Amino acid sequence: MAKKLRIGFIAAGGISHGHWHRLHATNKAEVVALNDPSPASLKRFYERCPGSETLPVYKDYRDMLKNERLDGVVVQSPHYVHFEQNMAALKAGLHVLSEKPMVCTIKHAKTLIAQAKASGKVLMISYQRHFDPAFRYIRDQIAKGAIGEVQYVQAIQSQEWLRAVKGTWRQKLAESCGGQLNDSGSHLVDIVMWITGMKVTEVAAYSVNFGTEVDINSTLAMKFENGALGSMSVIGNAPCWYEDHTIVGSKGAFYLRQDGKETLVQQDAVGRRVKIKFPKYDKNPDSNFVDSILGKDTPQTPPECGLRTIEVTEAAWKSAAAGGKPCRVP
Repeated sequence: MAKKLRIGFIAAGGISHGHWHRLHATNKAEVVALNDPSPASLKRFYERCPGSETLPVYKDYRDMLKNERLDGVVVQSPHYVHFEQNMAALKAGLHVLSEKPMVCTIKHAKTLIAQAKASGKVLMISYQRHFDPAFRYIRDQIAKGAIGEVQYVQAIQSQEWLRAVKGTWRQKLAESCGGQLNDSGSHLVDIVMWITGMKVTEVAAYSVNFGTEVDINSTLAMKFENGALGSMSVIGNAPCWYEDHTIVGSKGAFYLRQDGKETLVQQDAVGRRVKIKFPKYDKNPDSNFVDSILGKDTPQTPPECGLRTIEVTEAAWKSAAAGGKPCRVP
């Protein structure tokens, strides 16, 4: 059997068990060390990942990077340390799969991208929507000109975020660096640019904190580089999770609704439904990470997506702080 890639986990809480199972499912990689100072997080991780209880555990991720023979790491810690940990891993000569957001400032994004290029190592973000057949289909169709020039983009995400993460680091500004917009909303900001291939150039935003330190509900009016308009809402005090997307072009439109099941409708220029055939694709962020390290694939969630996302997010924060005044995206 060929040698497996050796992966270390920086933090083992939250959704780390998902990364564990997806990495091991590739049969090309294995998690060999954990970093997490929380006994409670480790206990939950052990319960969900049988066999992991025998792995070496480090309270400080820097000790793991120094003492373990690793090929790469998965960074799953609170947002405010992503830049520091991603950078340290790259400087140690390791490949990095980072949970979102990649970083919390534009400056840090540019610095991290430069370090990844200088090191020649893979740097990816765990944006799972890039691997969803519906989003991949929409992206391919738009690139082929199936709906003509994109003229309007709408996206909404609602979640019980205010209630579900109350009392955790996610609602502490110093550790989250922002609320729902910088957390689950990061996926939404990223995907509208990824599927359309268009960059947002201007944002006018409003947000509500509901007595917390961070934004809970946010709504953004957007302009894209081709002149298209956009509307995005990230709602953190909803009763449950729901998401939908609308993309209208000069020759057709897409309507994607996600409420426990996924429904995609494509219409041509006169409103007739187009028969949809999803592309055959069975990758996920972890398998793509492994194959990219091995030179068998290219990263589907490159760090430039992280830069584009934080550019829009920073502009939205500035606009909301100024009472909705439009703000240019750098």
